[in-house]
Amino acid sequence: MSNYFSETVKRLRRARDLTQEQMADIFHVSPQSVSRWETGVNYPDIALLPHIACFFEVTVDELLGTEAIRSEEKIKEYIKDIRNLLNSGRLNEAIALARKATTQYPLHSGLHYHLLQALCQEPEKHKDEIIIVGERLINNNPNNWGIKYQLVERYAEWGMKDNAKRILDTMPAEIWDSQEPWAGLLLEGEEWLKNQKSRILRARYYLEWLIGVYIDKADLDALKKIEHRKAKLQIESLIDEMVGHSVEHIELAFININFAQSYCEAGDIENALAHLEKGTQDAMHHIDVMDKTNDDDGGNYMAWSTRRNLPWILWQDHLTKPQFDIIRNDERFVKCFEWLKANSKELT
Repeated sequence: MSNYFSETVKRLRRARDLTQEQMADIFHVSPQSVSRWETGVNYPDIALLPHIACFFEVTVDELLGTEAIRSEEKIKEYIKDIRNLLNSGRLNEAIALARKATTQYPLHSGLHYHLLQALCQEPEKHKDEIIIVGERLINNNPNNWGIKYQLVERYAEWGMKDNAKRILDTMPAEIWDSQEPWAGLLLEGEEWLKNQKSRILRARYYLEWLIGVYIDKADLDALKKIEHRKAKLQIESLIDEMVGHSVEHIELAFININFAQSYCEAGDIENALAHLEKGTQDAMHHIDVMDKTNDDDGGNYMAWSTRRNLPWILWQDHLTKPQFDIIRNDERFVKCFEWLKANSKELT
């Protein structure tokens, strides 16, 4: 029957201001039986259910939580379908479905979160709705820092710094003062090891993001960018080896294309071509996975704002940049360029 019955019968008994002993007398069972019902250890005989439902003036379905179970299953189905639409770059369909789901289940924060994720793929287009959905989420989930940082990021991009600061002031002021870095002190053995690896991996993503933003926005020459990219990659590789994490080919493809661009800017043709070929090989490895993202459970969740697959993005958004003109006529460049272009297609 599940815990729905346990929770429901306890709530109904308390609403009538009955003790377990009084309820036991009404249904001619022992107080221990009522206690076991309410703790989920045991359930009443099926023949007794209509009498319990009639006494509390509810249906048997309400007593058993049948509708709630159906709702949970429907919500899971919605989330799976929204994820799969995002995986395949069908952004408008994902947004439409998420809007429908949140209308049907307005109190479910998980559905609102997926709507926010979809909207944030086109922040300028959906600015007003992002603000409404995001503010509602943080009001209902004040300790969800992930949603808060997304809103801070959006507000900062839109020049709404007072709004960003309002949310920022509610977040932990310093990472070292939060629970996360010190939770492992209370653990031992395998539990401690699992906790440490999880904390290290989270720190890796944070450091990767910080260094990446610095490389992109700081006034660095091409050689310094290459130096920093190498250091970033070494740090990530060390941490990945430590925690047993493997880098996805999609991430490696972008890493190598960025290296190729930096080497072009530095005039290092050989290294530029070598990294271009590596990035193309990573795209080859990933293409089958990325083009078949619709798992039964929506497990390959990655919000992909375009229907274009990885080769298409590398070819059109990266290799057409003027920085690559220095190697554009090279046979190795042409081979990579043509392969990426030939394998460009819409996600399914």
